Amino acid sequence: MAWGREAAPKASNSDDSVLPAENRRYDYKQSLKKPFTYNNEVPFWKNHGNAYVALEFIRLAPSVPRLRGSVWRLTANEHKDWEVEFAFKAIGQGGLGGGRGLAFWYTEERAVDGPVFGNKDKWKGLGIFMDSADPANQRTHPVVYGIMNDGTKEFPSNPPANSIGGCLRDYKNSPVPAVIRVSYIDKTLKVAIDTLNKGKKLYSCFELKDIDLPTGYHFGFSAMSSETGMPDDHDLYSFEVFEVNPSTKKDKKNLRPHEAEMIKKGQEAKVDEADRATFEEVQKLVTEQEEKLKEWVDGPSTLSAAQLAATVGDTQNRIVESLNIIHKKLESLGAPVQPAEMTAKSLEEIYKKINTMAESLSAMEGVVEGLVGHIRTQSGQGNAPDVNKVLREELKNLNNKMDNMDMRQSTQHRMTHETLSKSRSWVTYVVCLIILQAAAVSAYSWYRKRIEMSDKKFI
Repeated sequence: MAWGREAAPKASNSDDSVLPAENRRYDYKQSLKKPFTYNNEVPFWKNHGNAYVALEFIRLAPSVPRLRGSVWRLTANEHKDWEVEFAFKAIGQGGLGGGRGLAFWYTEERAVDGPVFGNKDKWKGLGIFMDSADPANQRTHPVVYGIMNDGTKEFPSNPPANSIGGCLRDYKNSPVPAVIRVSYIDKTLKVAIDTLNKGKKLYSCFELKDIDLPTGYHFGFSAMSSETGMPDDHDLYSFEVFEVNPSTKKDKKNLRPHEAEMIKKGQEAKVDEADRATFEEVQKLVTEQEEKLKEWVDGPSTLSAAQLAATVGDTQNRIVESLNIIHKKLESLGAPVQPAEMTAKSLEEIYKKINTMAESLSAMEGVVEGLVGHIRTQSGQGNAPDVNKVLREELKNLNNKMDNMDMRQSTQHRMTHETLSKSRSWVTYVVCLIILQAAAVSAYSWYRKRIEMSDKKFI
């Protein structure tokens, strides 16, 4: 066990601060940074017990006696070599009774409540403890230490004396969050801490070689307030995970679902020679198709519309036949494939598009031949002197004619609209006149009826 006291700041030319790993890659899915929540949840993490998520930090355990809480990553770590950095604060007014503190975990099990800084006893894995005070041993100063457990040992009554290493660091009530870096590289565990510089200068706390921390364990934090006295607030400000010496993308094979399933079952996922030959044939056909398309786009084509459609159709048929073979091979291996009905429907649509393209090309050929004949007739010789110039003039004339037609249509539309507007005005006038006449006749009839009734009354 190696222990050391707070290192005094040294001159810049003799600074022995611990630098981060050279080749590391940030893993955002395992990290925790503000803003912590998204849709009222912490992505990839979950808090338990009395822990709650604030805007600036996650309070693992508030300053209330006998409370404890934790926050744990939902899935296990997959990195063989890793490095983590976390920032925290322990704030309180108590001295001897101000503990207990908070802990960083890398364990096989996750989120199991217990008496060891808010986590279960007899854990399997690593625990790094920020122990603010120990009333049982009459200790009032904060310490940082690590303990390895194989799942059978109880938490010791005097933890620092039974740890794998530690140091004295006065992180309690620090003006800025204290930062701890835990590195596990080549089976070597290193812990460094900075209480004053926001993680810019971390000094070694302890180091241990030949330690086994396998992949598949979970990252987590927990805290527990003291049972008596004046407890502390235990706040986690950030947690950043880095994969050390990550493998390049070239080293990682993109496996299909059935291949990953075969490897998971211990079987070897490989492509036999027949399938490989089929894949290469399809790739060759696709390459030929791309070259032909490039030819048709970049240069003149001597193929007729029928020849072009036949070539495309033949290539499509060959590709479809090869894809059907691959389809059956993948289906026999258990891979998810498209239903036969959908494939048939897709092929039918492809054939329809090919036929439509052939008809369009034939029509275009007829138009071009007509234009060329017209040009040759106008020029009076077998070959036109400047085909491009004549084509541009013909297209310009055609465009002018279409513009004139648009102008005439616009004029006719405007005149028709005005005529209809006048017609509607005249119809409205006639209708109003008829209504007035009807009203006058009704009034006159009513008046005569009243007069006749009055005359009958005096007879």
